[in-house]
This record gives sequence, structure tokens and C-alpha cells, in this order.
Amino acid sequence: MLAQTPIKGKLVDAGGAPLVGASVGIKGTTRGTTTNAAGEFSIDAKPGETLEFSMVGFQAASTKVSATTDHLTVQLQPKLSAVEEVIVIGYGTQKRASVTGAISSVNSKTVKELPVASVAQALQGRVTGLQVTNNGSPGTDPIVRIRGISSISYAPNPLYVIDGLPTGDLSTIDTRDIENVDVLKDASAAAIYGSRATNGVIMITTKKGQRSGKIRVSLDSYVGTQDVTKRLSLLNTAQFQQYAIAYRGSNVARLMAPWVNTPIYQGTTQTYGQTNTNWQDAYFKSGVMTQHNIGLSGGNDVSRFYASAGYFDQTGIAPTVGYKRYNFRINSEHNISKVFTFGENLYLADGEQAYDNNEAGSRSNLINVIRIMPHMPVYDPTTTDGFRGVNSVLDGGDPTNPIEDATVKNPGTRSTLKILGSAYAEVSFTKWLKFRSTIGIDYANGLDYRFSPIFNDSGTVAGSSAILAGVTNNRSVSTVKLYTQQLTFDRTFGNHHFNAIAVYEYLQQKIRNENASGNQASNNIQVLNNATNVSVQTLKYEGNLISYVGRLSYDYKGKYLLSGAIRQDGLSIWAPGKKWKVFPSGSVGWRIDQEDFMKSLTEISELKVRAGYGLTGLNGFALGFNPWQQVVNASSAYYPFGNVFTSGPASSIQALGNASLEWETTKSLNFGLDMGLLNNTITLSAEYFRRTTDNLILAVPVFPSAGYLVNTVPQNIASMTNNGFELQLGYTKRTGEFRWNASGLISFITNNVTKLAPGVKNLEAGADADLSEGYNVTNTAVGHPIQSFYGWQTEGIFQDATDVSKHATQTAGTGPGDLKFKDVDGNGVIDNNDRVFLGSYIPTFTYSINLGASYKNFDVSTFWQGVQGNKIFNATRTISEGMIRFFNASTKVLDAWTPTHTNTSVPRAISSDPNQNARPSNRFIEDGSYLRLKNVMIGYTIPDKRLQTMTNGVVRSFRIYFSAQNVLTITKYSGFDPEVGNRQVNSSSLTNGIDAAVYPQPHAYQVGIQANF
Repeated sequence: MLAQTPIKGKLVDAGGAPLVGASVGIKGTTRGTTTNAAGEFSIDAKPGETLEFSMVGFQAASTKVSATTDHLTVQLQPKLSAVEEVIVIGYGTQKRASVTGAISSVNSKTVKELPVASVAQALQGRVTGLQVTNNGSPGTDPIVRIRGISSISYAPNPLYVIDGLPTGDLSTIDTRDIENVDVLKDASAAAIYGSRATNGVIMITTKKGQRSGKIRVSLDSYVGTQDVTKRLSLLNTAQFQQYAIAYRGSNVARLMAPWVNTPIYQGTTQTYGQTNTNWQDAYFKSGVMTQHNIGLSGGNDVSRFYASAGYFDQTGIAPTVGYKRYNFRINSEHNISKVFTFGENLYLADGEQAYDNNEAGSRSNLINVIRIMPHMPVYDPTTTDGFRGVNSVLDGGDPTNPIEDATVKNPGTRSTLKILGSAYAEVSFTKWLKFRSTIGIDYANGLDYRFSPIFNDSGTVAGSSAILAGVTNNRSVSTVKLYTQQLTFDRTFGNHHFNAIAVYEYLQQKIRNENASGNQASNNIQVLNNATNVSVQTLKYEGNLISYVGRLSYDYKGKYLLSGAIRQDGLSIWAPGKKWKVFPSGSVGWRIDQEDFMKSLTEISELKVRAGYGLTGLNGFALGFNPWQQVVNASSAYYPFGNVFTSGPASSIQALGNASLEWETTKSLNFGLDMGLLNNTITLSAEYFRRTTDNLILAVPVFPSAGYLVNTVPQNIASMTNNGFELQLGYTKRTGEFRWNASGLISFITNNVTKLAPGVKNLEAGADADLSEGYNVTNTAVGHPIQSFYGWQTEGIFQDATDVSKHATQTAGTGPGDLKFKDVDGNGVIDNNDRVFLGSYIPTFTYSINLGASYKNFDVSTFWQGVQGNKIFNATRTISEGMIRFFNASTKVLDAWTPTHTNTSVPRAISSDPNQNARPSNRFIEDGSYLRLKNVMIGYTIPDKRLQTMTNGVVRSFRIYFSAQNVLTITKYSGFDPEVGNRQVNSSSLTNGIDAAVYPQPHAYQVGIQANF
């Protein structure tokens, strides 16, 4: 047996500087050590054993020990530079240096910095041209837009591809499993996905095992809390009485004798006059959030694997809402021989979203938090459900108890079982010719369940009681099967490098929906067995997509780059003759830094220009499975037999179809510049793009004489452009043991509608009796951004009757103290023709700043994210300040105009708002710009040497950290949260940026650990 001998040595970097804290180990054993302050090490090893050297930021190295080995000097090379990084481009990978399209990458470290359920949320502010807007309580998908809006009638969501398999519902995907995210932004990059790529493509690559011969275990875990960031200033009981007298002319009955001295419920001494409920404090609560992920990975020259199990749980800051997920993953790859390789990726997740069915809308629970009177108690132990409702006669209005609504009447659960898996077999005919056959499945089984019990809260308003319990049981099963056959050619001939792929792909999607509801006479029976008033609907859909794909990439000496792709898609949902379409793309690039004349300019480490053009399509499945046809409505008409008009039921076709309907397509042009200075210490990437969609689908009016009940037909007829500029800057610096980095992103975009349909002058949306006095809030018209805000301009407040008489006629009830609206057309009457465009919800630019530093074993980072130049229609203020009807209100109403208080911008308080002061106007349009400290993190990593001693070599690394999110928001916006989305995002509602008390983003704090074994 060979004896161990001491081996001493030194580790240095490429410049000869010592590497401090580098790991030195014996391959296949747990024996190891770390280098000291001089980069030196000493370790006992036997001849024939292999020493392994590693350090963060450097490529690993190894050397075999011989009988004569006693001293070593090992030089570690830095890890791949940015230009050598390999990125995913769709049906393959490519070195970043050779990329000619607009592609941005986000690594695993960045993705998992934020404690969020969805990878889409983790990407907010991380990619130029990518705008992510949070849009509700935990488990609700955010709104994701890549380079603007590309459709008027359909939600422009990007295509998500995980390990080559298209999918959706990213909330079920564990961000801790992700290795890298690549965002394909322009058509030259994304057109490889053809008819589904207009809104961009987000490629997600999950982790794989390393072929190191060792088993690695990782643990990533945190726990934290979250709370609401802001509360509104609402009236207390004394102020409410003051407002009631101003608005109604008298106090509410409940706050006058004898009711004011009456106990709020039997058995208590507290009276209505003594009650002063802070409904925001009662509604908002602290939420707990936690996530745990344990990973197991390893591999050798034959096989490698990665497995993980995860748990995520987030309770919201409002009653009953939250999201919980359990997940498991196994990825593996096996080299069966030099010719055959087999691999698989399997992911299982069980997610459950607890939601409030009354979270959105003009009478949502958060709106009722604003509206309900402060003299009303939240709870009443004498009622059947323990809550207390409003009496409209005694209390002056008809809001429902929002805490009761959320916890008793409207809680629901959406459960989703997700199976996402693929398997492939690869045959390597030669080193330069490979064939891969892949099968995949995306299975989602969802159940939406709600139970609304029998109750009575002693109130008299609608929604204060129920004599029957309600059961809702909606199930949806989606199965997507994918079959991909791909041939890849990759070879170099001298200075010429060619890469080509040919792909055949077949995708099938089947959807089964079962929607059932009914009533029960007892709260003890919470299923539909023996229910009354049962309603059942079953639906079945199937769609198929066949694709032929080809791509050729060429480079000469690695500096002249050319790429072209073509995809032909055939989709079953279109009419005969319209099922197939070709989507071509091409791009060129020039790596100027590789030219001989650049060799003397050593300060420039990278310089590349590129340009691309392509055609992409809107995912046809977004239109449904028969968009060109119209269904036959059974029992929707009558046959007039025997001179009796309603004698027999009949079927009817109520709308006109369009066999010429086809994909919305977008033409995209992109120019880019990539630059690195001082060995990429400073990096820059700039893009200019122009996207034009000229066959948008709109509902075009049909002559009434055609005889259809639906008086529109869908046609490819409208057009729209999106132009933009993107800039990304980065800086990294290392001085001894101190490192710091800074990066910044900024994206500018302009949207313009260039054409609508004949007979369609504009598209208005957003009308609501409670939020806008029944008027539309947005207007989509030629020459303006899509869905611009639209309404009247105010010119101050009428001060007296003479002031009213001299102005254009507004309403019959207009009087002193009312808002004065501008007579735009000068006809002496204020009407719909005086409305003007008031701004856009689309930001002028979005930006982010990331700052990080580390010293020895400490690290700190801050991440700022912001938007600038967008407008918000603050419908929360029409509720709290609009005074349309009598409810509780903002303290702003105490500043309302009176004959003795004229120096104010708040109109008079008067019953029913006869002047319609709360109509859409610039009064409620606010600047939605904000800069938010999205994340701050402080961490400490236990030194390797101390850790080895403490754990006897079991723990390789251990980091503990503290992080906080949304702790500071700089904004002029007066609502709960300036991050406002669209609660009808999956429809053509055109109501983005209307804030009807949207669920606000909380501030949160966590403590976590990251360990490797």
C-alpha cells in the first residue's frame, strides 16, 4: 500500500497573483483544504490520486499525483467570458459571441434573489424591453410584455419554453431549479417559433448534474414576513358625521338618538357612538412566506442527474388569500455508448391558490374597506356567521362587510396538478451530425372550488344573508403532447463554420372543462350530491399544430456572422386555405474587435454590430379553437307553427363567421451594438427596434339588415407599431478581496395605432357606474397609443351662479362648487365631444439599477426598479373622493368647496353628484412613475477553512443572509400602490392602468440559508 506524502503548493490566477480561499481536494474522497492568504496549501496524498482545485469565478483544474510530486504551482483560468457564454436560442445553443439576434440572459443567482412564486416575477427589471407588472394576490400571474403591445383584441403574452417544451402557468415552476433564462426579443431570434413568437419567447433551462464523479447536495431555504406598504387616510366616526351633514344635509340615523347610544350587539356595552373601526387595520394582516428546496446532483462520464424537492408557501396580506406549492424534479442524461445518448426531464408540482372571488371589480372587498362606515363593528357574535352587516336606512349606504365577504362568502381554492416532462434519444452519426427525437407532455389538472354558506349578518343590504348554500366545482384538464424530430449539422471547414438544423414538430392540445354549480340547504353538505338548482356544462376542445423548421448559421473566422431561419406552421383552428403560413427571419453580425486593425486598441475587448429582420405570429390558440366559425345556438329561437309565434323551440346562428380569418403577424426590424471595454470591466449593449403589425383582428360592424343578433364579425384589418430603444450598462471591479459591480437597464418604447376598421372610429372601454359614472375611461384611436385615457379637462371650480351662467352648459344640476369642464369644441355645451386624450398607461421608459459588493466573506446588494412617464386612472379616488353616492370616504372630502371655503380643488359635497364631478377627467389622472427599492440583501459566507473544521468536511459552503423587498417606493401616486395592472388581463378589456383598489405589493423581510454538502 502506497503511503501518503505531504504535497505543498500555491494557486495563482492568470496574472500570477495568489488565490486566497481556493479549495484543494482529493478526487473521490472527503479530504481537502483551502489556500491561505499567500495562496499556499499543504495536503497529504498518495501517488496515483488526483488533486482537484476550484474557486468561485475560475475554471476548475486537476492534476495526478506521482511518486516525485512534492510541490505544485497551479494557475487557474477565469471562467468563460461573456462572449464565450453559451445561451439557448431555440432548438439549440450558441456562443454569445456568435449571436446576431436580440437575446438577454438571466442566470440562476439573479432568478432566485427575489422570494416570489413565479419566474416571471423574478424577471422584473432584469431584462431590457421586458416589462413585468404584478397583478394581484399570491399565485396570480403577473402581466408580462416584451417590447410593447402587439395585439388589440387578445392578451399579448410571451411564449414560455422550459427545456424545449412550450408551457404556461409559471407559478407552478420552482425558481430554485432554474439554471438560466434566455429572453428572445426580436424576430430574428424568436421567429424560430413562428406563429407563437410575436410576443417574444422566454427560454428556461433547468439545472443538470455535473460530471465530476461526486454527489452534491444543496439546501436553499428562507422564511419571512410581509405587510401592506401604505394605508389611505379615511374618515373616522366623528369626521364621518361631519361629512354626512355636508353631503346629505343630516347625520345618519345610526349616529343619532336613540341608536347612537345603543350597544352594537346584545351582550356588550360598547355603543355605535363609541365605535370607531379602522377597516384597513381589520382587513390587512401580516403574511408569512417561506420556501425550501433541497437538491441532489452528480454524475460521471457515463451518466449525470439532478433531482430536487421544493416547498413554497405564501399567505397574503388580505384575508384568505395565499399560494402553496409542492414540487419534485428529476433531470438525467446517460451516454449509452459513443453513438447513443438518452435523457429525460420530469417535473411534478401540486399548487393551490387560495383566492378571494371578490378581489377585483367596482365593488371588491378592498373597495368596501374604503366605503363601509367607521361606526360599524366588524364582528357580531350574535349573528349566524359572527360578522355584522349594514342597514342602509340607518347607516346611509349599502356596502357589505369586506372581512365577512372575504372569509365567509367569497373564499375559493384553485388547485393545479402539473406534470411537465420530456424524454429524448440522440444518435451521433459523427462528431458533426446528430439526430434527436424528443417526446414531451404538459399536463395540467385544475379544480376551482368555492363554497358559500348559509348566513345572516343582521344587515339589510344585498349580500347580507343567504338562505341556501352555494357550491361551485369547476374542473379543467389540459393535455399538450409534443413530438420533435431534429437533425443537427455542425462543422468547420478551415475558416468557415456552419451550423444547420432541420426540424419536424407536431403539437397536440386537448382541453376538457366541466363546470358545475348548485345549492344546498345545509352548510354541512359542501358537495353537489343531491343539490338543487344544479347547472352543469361540459366543454371539449382540440387543436393541432404541425411545423417544419430550418435554420442555417454561418461565420467566417468568427467575425462575419450570418443566420437565417424559416418555419412553416399549420394550425387546425383556421379555415381551409388559411391553415398554413411561413415565418422567415434573418440576421447578420460583424465582430469588429476581431479585425486586425483593432488589435492595437487593447482597451476595446469586445465590439459587435448586428441587424435582424423577421416575421412572427400571434399564438392562434389565444383565439379559441374555431375562431372563424360561429356556433349554432340550441333553443335560441322559436318556430311559429300554427300561427303561434312561440310554438316550437328552434336553433339559430346568431353571428356571421369569417373563413378568411388568419394569424395576426408582426414584422420586426432590429439593430444592435455590443461593446466591452478593459477586458469587459465595462460592458454595453444597445438595441433599436421597430415592430409593425398590419393585420390585427378587430370586430367589424355588420349591417343590421344582415339579420344577425351579433352585429360584428372578426376581421384581420387593423395595424399598430411599436418603436423602441434599449440600453444596458455594466461595470465590475476587483481590488484584492474587495469586489463590486454595478449595472443599469433602460428601455424606451412608443406605441401607435395606425389603422382601425372601416366604420370603427375608435374603441372605448372601462365604463362603470361606480368608478366612472358610467362613462368609458380609455380610447383606442388612430394616431394615439393603444388604450389611452380619455375624458374631460377641468378648468377649476365654479365660485358663484354668475360663473356658472357664463360657462358652457354642463348639466341641469350644475351649481357653485362644481367642477368646470373645458368646452373643447366651443359649441356652448359640455358633452361627449369635449373629451380629450389624457395620457397613456404605457411608460415612456422603464429602468433598473443593480449594485453589489463583497469583501472577504460579506456581500451586499441592492436592486432598484422603476417606470417613468406612465399615467394611472385612479379609480380608487372616484370611490374615496368622487362622492357619487354616500359611503365612507377619504379625509380629502373634508376639504370640499363651500361658500366659506373656496380655496380648494375638491368640489362641493352634494347628494348624487348632479354635475357628475366624478366623470373621467384629468382630476383622476395621476403620474404613475415610481422608483422602488425592489430588493436589498446582506449575506455572510462562513470561511471554507473554518467550515471544514466545524463540519469535519461534510459542508462545502454555508451562507446566511437577510433580505427585504419593496421597503422604499419613491412616487407621487396617491393610491395604495403605483404598480397597477389589469384585472381582466386575459380578455380584450383595454383597461390597463385603471386602479380600482388593486391588491398592493407588500414590503417583505426574510432570513435564509444556502448550503452545499
